[in-house]
Amino acid sequence: MTRFASNGLFLLFALFLINFVFASVGDAQGEDIPPPPLKIMSKSEKSQLVAKTEPKERVNLALQLMDTRLKSAEKNRLNENYSVMYAELGGFDAIMDNTLDYVLHADSSEGRRLNSLKKFEIGLREFVPRIEGIRHDSPLNFEPYLKSLLKYISDAREKAIAPFFSNTVVH
Repeated sequence: MTRFASNGLFLLFALFLINFVFASVGDAQGEDIPPPPLKIMSKSEKSQLVAKTEPKERVNLALQLMDTRLKSAEKNRLNENYSVMYAELGGFDAIMDNTLDYVLHADSSEGRRLNSLKKFEIGLREFVPRIEGIRHDSPLNFEPYLKSLLKYISDAREKAIAPFFSNTVVH
């Protein structure tokens, strides 16, 4: 009986190993995963953001621009124009980077800066379910970037709220 059990265990292990090898070969030969989109803002977006010198105004404008980019990405996903969708998400990412960097290093009073960071963090929350919807309805080859974008939004939210707790952390 033990010999039969060990042979059965060996057979189960061999089948698992064969399944794993064929699954990885199938993934490698499947659809190509496109590289992440370039994080580029349009010239008009950049000039609009630069014109806003107050963090509150800049955050409001950035959230509007990010919303516009995301609406365009959702529209292009519905039209199955995935390359434009991808480019729009890259622009979304660029605006998010730019805004977070600006507000974290803004030369305004601490209260204004914290209020702007709070507003930005709350605004970022609203984008997550929409990006999840895009991820859910897009082809699998776009999933790695969409997952990393969701992770990056989570990291940006964490960076935005970190200054609220900087004086209370015990080392």
